[in-house]
Amino acid sequence: MSDEIDTQGSLTLISNDGFQFVISKKIAFASKTIRNMFNKNSGYIEAKENCVKFEEMNAVTLEKVCEYFCYREKYHGSKGQIPEFNIRPEMALELMTIADFLET
Repeated sequence: MSDEIDTQGSLTLISNDGFQFVISKKIAFASKTIRNMFNKNSGYIEAKENCVKFEEMNAVTLEKVCEYFCYREKYHGSKGQIPEFNIRPEMALELMTIADFLET
């Protein structure tokens, strides 16, 4: 099975409380999990619907995930000093678990 992934355009990430975040595919594909869902040969419904629903993630958390994807895209490969990505301490454990799931 070859990788057939369209990185053009955008996709929608939906939280469990109904908030939608539209983000470029290129940025969202920082997550190996999301990228694999959009492989045309995978058969995942997400690739057909162009959206991913996160039943276990609320809008506040998903927004932080999207912020991280944008931060990673902006600074990936940067040779200069990279500013710290700020995370509230009470979100740290949840975000570490999510990062593991998303393979970022």
